[in-house]
Amino acid sequence: MPKNDENVGTAVGFATRGIGRPGAAAIGGTESDREGPRGTEMDDLAEAYRAGVQPHLEELRSTMPLVRDGDTAAIERVNGISHQLKGSGTSFGYPEITSLATAVLHASPTDFTEATEALVAGLDGVLGAEASTERITIVDDDPLIRMILAKTLTSPGREFRSAASLAEARLEIDATTVLVLLDLFLPDGDGQELLAELQTDPETAGIPVIVLSGSDSEEVRRDAMNAGAAAFLEKPFESKTLTDLVDGLLPPGGAVAAAAVGGVAGDPSSNESPAALTVVLAEDDDLVAALISDRLSRDGYEIRHHADGESALADALQAPPDLVILDVMMPKMNGFEVLGRLRDANQTADIPVIMLTGRGREEDVVHAFDLGATDYIVKPFSPAELAVRVRRHTTAS
Repeated sequence: MPKNDENVGTAVGFATRGIGRPGAAAIGGTESDREGPRGTEMDDLAEAYRAGVQPHLEELRSTMPLVRDGDTAAIERVNGISHQLKGSGTSFGYPEITSLATAVLHASPTDFTEATEALVAGLDGVLGAEASTERITIVDDDPLIRMILAKTLTSPGREFRSAASLAEARLEIDATTVLVLLDLFLPDGDGQELLAELQTDPETAGIPVIVLSGSDSEEVRRDAMNAGAAAFLEKPFESKTLTDLVDGLLPPGGAVAAAAVGGVAGDPSSNESPAALTVVLAEDDDLVAALISDRLSRDGYEIRHHADGESALADALQAPPDLVILDVMMPKMNGFEVLGRLRDANQTADIPVIMLTGRGREEDVVHAFDLGATDYIVKPFSPAELAVRVRRHTTAS
């Protein structure tokens, strides 16, 4: 996911931490001031931005020979153009341009030419990018939350549609939608109704839905997952949690995003898991194990499955994997004991361990983290969310 510039990123991060808090909608301006642009307006803005970029690109190209020769006036002109692009890129849905322009402004004399060439390549990508191909619909009755979510997920090639009710959502979501962010508590009904409708309609059944809810009820979460939600996030949540999850559900970077950045930022390869990474999976439910194995194998992981804790521990100690996924209730040795033994052994002390279990009591979660768990996921779970967390822990380790 491309990064926003510092100011926008700070504002989004601050506001996102307030999602779901009482009074959050009162932050800043009137409702019309805060409402984010709809998809058609975003398309118009992006098109206007690309038209405005063209003269800058042509001037940068004509100036490059002088920049390479160290011409002071040319360097000053490039800095002037970069300053303009820095302030406008993110606003029009191209945060990579903001990042590249910022890099030019901060470049040392020895790196200035290379940074300018990277900016030219990025602008080439913007002008060569096709129209938006990823339509995301945000269903929430709070206009501030809709705006924050759109800004958090903004990336070239993404188009956002807003809906404040079930009725509006039914008009906005169709077969061209690639993702839905759905609040459950809406003024004209329960979001579960929409989730069920999407799953039963052949045209929309394959659209991933991320449920965003202020409820901490395990029953609400279980009902949403059983109804077909791809993931469930409890408000408030961190921006990175959402962006990582969306990146895992959508094609890496998006076709347009990849073209726009020219491999500088948001390179699709950055979201792909190395084929050599191995995961030891301890799960005694064969159906759950098959589901996990299928999802992670498609991401390039090698899965070593065991139906009991004892054999999983022996395998991990003999040939330490890149990550371990542990159920708690298993034959021969439970997951907590396996976790403790893994942390006691030098060869596995630092390996990421994800607990994946139906035990969602607070004392179980605390006990797992006290033993050294890296992450804790309660069943029922989203395979897509698990894949995102696996990727995050293996690429960070």
